[in-house]
Amino acid sequence: MSLREMVVVSGKGGTGKTTLTACFALLTEEKKVLADADVDAPNMALLLQPEETDRRPFSGMAVASVDKDACIGCGDCAAFCRFSSITMKEGKAVVDEGFCEGCKGCLHVCPVKAISTKFIVRGTLKRGDTPWGPLWHAHLGPGGENSGALVAQIRQEARKEALERGAPLVLIDGPPGLGCPTVSSVTGTDYGVIVTEPSRSALSDLSRIIELFRILDVPFGIVINRWDLSPELTEIIRRRCDEENWTLLGVLPFEEKAAQAVAEGRIPVEEMGPELSILWQNIRKRL
Repeated sequence: MSLREMVVVSGKGGTGKTTLTACFALLTEEKKVLADADVDAPNMALLLQPEETDRRPFSGMAVASVDKDACIGCGDCAAFCRFSSITMKEGKAVVDEGFCEGCKGCLHVCPVKAISTKFIVRGTLKRGDTPWGPLWHAHLGPGGENSGALVAQIRQEARKEALERGAPLVLIDGPPGLGCPTVSSVTGTDYGVIVTEPSRSALSDLSRIIELFRILDVPFGIVINRWDLSPELTEIIRRRCDEENWTLLGVLPFEEKAAQAVAEGRIPVEEMGPELSILWQNIRKRL
């Protein structure tokens, strides 16, 4: 069995990426495993409503920890730390865990070995069953670090289960933007669907995320969602796709009924119209 991983991303939030990913989950008749890689604002579970079957703490990297009884207050660690995560308070070294990058340099410069490392729970990894397949998702706590590592763990678990279940597809709802979670979501996938909309900012963001796909050598196609909100800008994006040889998978109109369905927590496959099925057929040909 050949396992394929497809990721759906967008250069900016609010383009309808998660809604489309949920629709693709319903349209896919073959066995699959689903993954929500937007760990900062996971929304797939709101639409798919999984029945939770597993929950695990996520720690990420270890951070520095000072033994105040052993600390002699020399300040060597504070002077060494390039991230300014260690300061001196009342003659003792204090670590700001939110700024510590876990480099462990302070462990080596401390003359009395008063510094060690510890793990802090940064978020939660979850698994749940849905009528369309298992969903792996997670939530990173406020100020939590290592979002890229958490995304990698989600993908690892989803891929592992897909192989165990004999499912040929892992469908990933990626995060918007170009941060670490997006890089971690796209790296090593077999195909990417980039969802954009007819706006000036979206066109700029589209160019940037395409550059990421090219750097990571991942093939991709583009979907213009709500194209009829600005036919003029849609035409500009079409021409840009022709000029740059970008694959335009399809365009979808704005559907008020679809927006209402999402507001009610429903997946708007029927409300999206026949264009959605045609779009999914175009995507499947490339997987």
